[in-house]
Amino acid sequence: MTSAERARAQAPGPPRLPRRLGTPGLVAHYVTSVMGAGVLLIPALAWAEAGPLSLVAWGLLILYSYPFALIFATLSVQHPTSKGVAQFVEAAFGPRAGRIAAVFLLITLLAGNPVLGLAAGRYLLAAVDPTASNRAALLAGAAVIVFCVVLNLCGIKVSTRAQMAVLGTVVLLLVAVICLALPEGDYTRLAPFAPHGWSSLGTALLICFFGFIGWENAAPVAEEVRDPARTFPKGILYAVSCVGILYFAMAFTVSVALPGTSAGQSDLTAFVRLLEVATGSGLRSTGYLIAGILLLLTTNAWCLGTSRVVFALARDGLLPTGLSRLSARGRVPARAVLALLPGYAVPVVILLITDSSETTLIKASSATYLLIFLMAFLSAARLLPRGRTARLNLAVIAATVAMLPFFGVSVVIALAMLLVAVIAERWLRKRVTPPTETGVLT
Repeated sequence: MTSAERARAQAPGPPRLPRRLGTPGLVAHYVTSVMGAGVLLIPALAWAEAGPLSLVAWGLLILYSYPFALIFATLSVQHPTSKGVAQFVEAAFGPRAGRIAAVFLLITLLAGNPVLGLAAGRYLLAAVDPTASNRAALLAGAAVIVFCVVLNLCGIKVSTRAQMAVLGTVVLLLVAVICLALPEGDYTRLAPFAPHGWSSLGTALLICFFGFIGWENAAPVAEEVRDPARTFPKGILYAVSCVGILYFAMAFTVSVALPGTSAGQSDLTAFVRLLEVATGSGLRSTGYLIAGILLLLTTNAWCLGTSRVVFALARDGLLPTGLSRLSARGRVPARAVLALLPGYAVPVVILLITDSSETTLIKASSATYLLIFLMAFLSAARLLPRGRTARLNLAVIAATVAMLPFFGVSVVIALAMLLVAVIAERWLRKRVTPPTETGVLT
């Protein structure tokens, strides 16, 4: 820890996290927060719905993702705290709105994040036992979640270094699969360009959108980013470029090289089948392993972001203030990290009891993320100075509102969760007592 970091950490007032995350670490956090289902599953799902027209959906969303990520980065530079979206809402609309957003964000993260770990466990288990039961896959996913929580106890520096090392290897493998599969492709599959009609573009956009959820996950680590004004713009540019190129390349490769892609085959084996095409051999277990590792990285990134939200809300008094204590060694919010385990356990146990898969959580929580994005963009409309970014934000608001009707019953669930957050805020605001001590565990 540098002398500046030590002075900041020991300053009087609520506990503050040391700034240890540079541009490479921020890029790794961005990429692993976003990239997962976007390269493993969604390209085949979008192709099954819209055929070659799905490539237009990918292109549009890649263009949309830069202002999307830029807005979050700009707000994070202005308000570099671990509260993320809740801090933006508070700055724009006041403390009560901020508290409601904070509770809603936490409920959404605890309900939706386990999807990533459960999917990772399903892939990793399939690598050794493709016939395993659903409950066995859920237990494997629970083990992945516990592993990621333990890794985050080591601190952001160790966690991001592990992310960078493994991510580099996985990206190289993805590039190799794409390069090997493209020569095997049948380019006549690109015609007709809109086999299911031009209206299918809307469905494809909705499907592909899920591949871009995650740009907002960098906001909760803003408090730990070194020189945010310089690091965030560079991190955004590199991360969006990397994700955009990989997404479109994978989508195009699926379009021309993946045989038998139809609505009836929109399962989690799309990447595995593409690997078999690329290598000409049955490397199904290897494909499951690569997919599982990539989703494990995404799980780890989301555990990091969510633990910082818990830390920030405890520091503000919305959660027990003991969760804002930092470990004496490494100044890690260890209690906030460990608090994820009981929070994540609730949806996992429900799935185990009902013998349901993680897709149940996707359907239930998908629109809640869209509402969180909308909260951030509406806040940005009040916080951003006039200029190019503010104009981009208005376009992003319009696009986000236009997506809401496509989410169907998930919007109703999201509104119900928002109502729960409003009720919970009325009870929690009576006990908001921000701690004044430095909050370091001895």
